[in-house]
Parts: sequence; structure tokens; C-alpha cells
Amino acid sequence: MIDRLIMIVFGIEYLGFGLLGLIDPSAAASLVGFTLNELIAYSEIRANYGFFCFIGLLSFATLFIKKLLSLTYLIYTFMCGSYLIGRIVSIFVDGLPNKILWIVILAELVVFLIALWRYRKTRDLLT
Repeated sequence: MIDRLIMIVFGIEYLGFGLLGLIDPSAAASLVGFTLNELIAYSEIRANYGFFCFIGLLSFATLFIKKLLSLTYLIYTFMCGSYLIGRIVSIFVDGLPNKILWIVILAELVVFLIALWRYRKTRDLLT
């Protein structure tokens, strides 16, 4: 039951953000405080947000295909973990983040910790 709830929340969150970035890359970029001024920048936003769409859809797929659950948690763990590594490096190189970036870091940390916790539980159930 808890996995269904987590996957629904993750699915809504990542599919929603993913669609925003695919449909309106400028709006997605403005959420994190930058503007797009080159064609490649639009492509980069759409590529990254396309991945968010994929992981959101994968979250919903786990509601019907239970074998995907552990893999989906593992993908969230790697994705958010890699973002957290980049954010930590940025803190040391660029200085302390502003309030908005702290919120983003916190959100990524929460998803990472939940995904890691549930991955360990679901992996154990499959073995």
C-alpha cells in the first residue's frame, strides 16, 4: 500500500514537471532562475524533462506491473543521488545556495531517501 502511494506521488510530481519542461522549456527554466538563449538550451531542457516524464510514467506503470517497482526505486535513487552530488559540489565551489535552492536540495534529498529505503525493501522481497 505504501509503495502505491509513493509511486502515485512521485508519478504526479515527475510527470507534471516533465510535461512542463517538454511543452514550455522557458517556464521550466524560469522555475530555477535561468533563461534560455540558444536552441541547444531548449533541447537540453526538453531532454532532461523528457527523462522526468519517463520516470513519472514508469512510476504509474508500477501500479500495474509490480516487477518494475524495485527498478523504479533504483532509478530514482541514482537520479536524485546524482543531483545531490552535483548540488554538494556546487555548494563548495559556488557558495551557499539561496532559499529556493535549499528547498530544491531538500526535495531531492527526501526523494532520494524514500527511494533508497523502498528500494532496499522491495529488493529484499524479490530475492
